[in-house]
Amino acid sequence: MKSLSRSFGVFILCFMVAAFSFSQKPKRPELPSTLGLDQGFIEFDTPDFLVKIVKASQTLAALLPKESDSFDFTPFDMLESRDSDGFHHLGDLTIRTRSGNGGKWDSYSTAANRQPVMSLPASGTTLASSDLTPTLPSDCPLHITRRWELDKGQLVLKFILENKTDLPVQIGALGIPMIFNNILSRRSLEQAHEICSFFDPYIGQDAGYLQVTRLSGRGPALLVVPEGEYTL
Repeated sequence: MKSLSRSFGVFILCFMVAAFSFSQKPKRPELPSTLGLDQGFIEFDTPDFLVKIVKASQTLAALLPKESDSFDFTPFDMLESRDSDGFHHLGDLTIRTRSGNGGKWDSYSTAANRQPVMSLPASGTTLASSDLTPTLPSDCPLHITRRWELDKGQLVLKFILENKTDLPVQIGALGIPMIFNNILSRRSLEQAHEICSFFDPYIGQDAGYLQVTRLSGRGPALLVVPEGEYTL
C-alpha cells in the first residue's frame, strides 16, 4: 500500500523483452465497440519488435519479434472481438484507492468505460504518451499519464501517478493486465501451437520477472522485468 501526496507519486513499470496473458471469452455481439479501432493504429519499429498500438486508446495491438517470421505475442487476430468495455489490453490499468487514513475503497479501471485518451507530445526516447483522464471516472483522485518509451533500445511501458487532491491518497491495489495470446478456444491444436504462448511468472520483488514462451517451443521468448532494477 502506498500513500501519495500532491508532490509525490510515481509508479513505473518497464516492459522489456516479454509478456503474459489472460484468456477472455469473445465479446457478446450486442456489446458496442469502444476501443476506437476505426481511428487506426500507430506503428513503431524498435530494435527487438515491430509494435502497433491503437491510436484512440494507446493500448498495445500487436507485438511482433523481429527474430521470428510474422509471429505475434498478442491476440491481434481477435482484436475486433475484444474491442468492447471490460476487455483489457496491455497498457490498461486497474487501481483501488481511498483518501486520507480511512474510509471506503474505490476501484477504477481504464477498460471499464472507454473513452479516447488524450494524446500528449512525444519526442526523444518517448514513442507515445497519453493522459488517461478521459477514460477514468471524474472522481478518480489520481492524474495518470502513460508512456511507451525506449530505454537503451528496450521497449518500456511506464505509468506516472500524481495526486490531484489536497488529501493523501492510499493505493490498496494496482494492476497492469499482461494480455498476450494464450487464448486456446476456437483453435485447432496446430493453430494453437503456431500462434499461442504460455506464461511463467516468478514473484521475487526486485528480482521478479515474467516469461512468455511460444507453445511450439521455438524462440524467441519474451521477458517482462521491472524498469530500473534489471540489467541485460
